[in-house]
Amino acid sequence: MGARVSFVVIAYNEGKNIGCALSAIASLDGLDDYEVVVVNDGSGDATADVVREHAAGNPNIKLIDLPRNRGRGYARSTGIAAAEGELIATVDADIILPGDWFRRAESALDGHDAVGGTAVPDGDVAYVYQATRLVPRIVGHTTAVTGSNALYRRRVFEVVAFDPALREGEDVALNQATTRQGLSFTTVPGLLVEHIENKSFPESLRWLFATGKGATRQLLVYRQIRVPDLAAGGFLAGLGTGVAVAVLVSPLGIALPVLLLAAIAAQHVRSRFETPLARWRSVTAAVAIDGALLLAYFTGRVAGLAWLFGRRPGSSGSVITRTESDGRACDASPASAAK
Repeated sequence: MGARVSFVVIAYNEGKNIGCALSAIASLDGLDDYEVVVVNDGSGDATADVVREHAAGNPNIKLIDLPRNRGRGYARSTGIAAAEGELIATVDADIILPGDWFRRAESALDGHDAVGGTAVPDGDVAYVYQATRLVPRIVGHTTAVTGSNALYRRRVFEVVAFDPALREGEDVALNQATTRQGLSFTTVPGLLVEHIENKSFPESLRWLFATGKGATRQLLVYRQIRVPDLAAGGFLAGLGTGVAVAVLVSPLGIALPVLLLAAIAAQHVRSRFETPLARWRSVTAAVAIDGALLLAYFTGRVAGLAWLFGRRPGSSGSVITRTESDGRACDASPASAAK
């Protein structure tokens, strides 16, 4: 018999966080038979060493050490292929699960094929939170179940699969596939997990750029317009108008996209954080940082259009079903991970 529940943890350069994530998993209420399958996605830091240290004190942990970075879709699909549980949980290495996560998620599976919680702070402002420590608001994800923290019945992966070709957006594609297959995914109300991302500012810029490219791909594939699509469209329209005014009328026209970006960033920060007047310095810094990150995202949206012209039949972006492809302070010591 396999493990009753398998936790598939994907990690890329998460040496600072993964110890906390593993300790949190091992400390969950209600675990009986379980395993933790960690997929180290070609990290260049000490991620694999930290996992081995924890595995030495907890036989439930095993490491799959990929020789090079392949992306989130490949890492998730690799881990799920190795999982033996009746239930399969996906967890990111920068997520800290609360003690009652498994008990509440398992209970919520009644009538559903997969459930998940909500990460706080939201992933698109993780660096802003890291830099300013504004109090985050609880913001629902754009998909019912995200790969950051989810609990699936094994039969889900007998019908659909994470697309191994997707370096990001693999959970969005999976949600689309489950809808087409008639599976039921839902978010568990009030089930919150802590997001402790430690990307540097340049790393965050690169990630937002990649996310923007992925968002354009998703729009082209699924034909579903979301709020980020409207924001990107509004900014690009303002940019085009500003450039035209600057060329034809006055150089001051270039101020239009700058002001528009600032307004979008201000609204974005306000929607993600508490913004009391007493913390105006932190709020101002948050808007400036978020503006730079949003500019990287909008640039990625434009770059993503290249996917429309360069894609090949069967290239990444299509939903994958099994008929198509098989394809902060915490006690992170190994002793705390053993149960």
